[in-house]
Amino acid sequence: MLAILLALGTAVGYGTANYLAPVLGRRMPLATVLLGSQLAGLVVSVLVTVGSDVAMDAQGLAFAIAAGLANAAALACFYRAGRTGNLSVLSPITASGAIVPVLVGLATGDRPGPVQLAGIPVVLVGIVLAARRPAAPAAEAGSSAAPASRGLGWALLAALLFGVFLATYAEAAADSSPGALLWSRVALLSGTVVGVAVLRAPFRVRPRDGALTAVPGLLLALATFAFGEATRIGLLSVVSVIATLNPVITVGLAFLLLHERPSRVQRIGAVLALVGIGLLAAGHA
Repeated sequence: MLAILLALGTAVGYGTANYLAPVLGRRMPLATVLLGSQLAGLVVSVLVTVGSDVAMDAQGLAFAIAAGLANAAALACFYRAGRTGNLSVLSPITASGAIVPVLVGLATGDRPGPVQLAGIPVVLVGIVLAARRPAAPAAEAGSSAAPASRGLGWALLAALLFGVFLATYAEAAADSSPGALLWSRVALLSGTVVGVAVLRAPFRVRPRDGALTAVPGLLLALATFAFGEATRIGLLSVVSVIATLNPVITVGLAFLLLHERPSRVQRIGAVLALVGIGLLAAGHA
């Protein structure tokens, strides 16, 4: 049950950060949000791991670095998709990356019970439905509305990379949870810095804005640490699905804080996701 709670904590942390970061991106350059949040995430990771043994063997370190780079690339691809495509279509596609660690877990020996096996597809379907925003009517969207297929390739790549991040981070955490957190964050920040430099993305920051960008980074770092702990005591194929409930959290915050109204499909998806969690928790007890 502790693994389930930790995975839910991951979903809440990721979902809240994924709500805050785009909101902040409306008032400052995206590069500022990415660099500020990842720098804060690294600082938090250092504080969390103070006094812990962060030494890793070569294989564990390689997995941690791969996880950080995959995470950086996934974020870059997702935001690249969002620049030209419809996020109501792209977000659920990106969330489907949860299937990667599920397949890895099953291939490497995870043996969920029948109740858990039933819960996994229920949660995945719930995530896709609950994260999906209804498309605006053509009359309201106007001629500038993005075609549904625009950005699809970038979103699919982001889904794959995010799934790779979850799977490789779990392998790194199996060696050392503190080490996985620290070294993956080092790789994530380094990859982000290189990406911003290569793309020559605009970057400016004021002290107040810099403090605000730290919040998503704090949430992401803590959520990632919770995920690593969950994979150490639970099945990867189960906790990775629960951790990727984060789109449901993001959409829920948008409903509450931006006064958006959920569609019937989203309400059905939320209920399915909760039912799936119940099945996974019951089978994990």
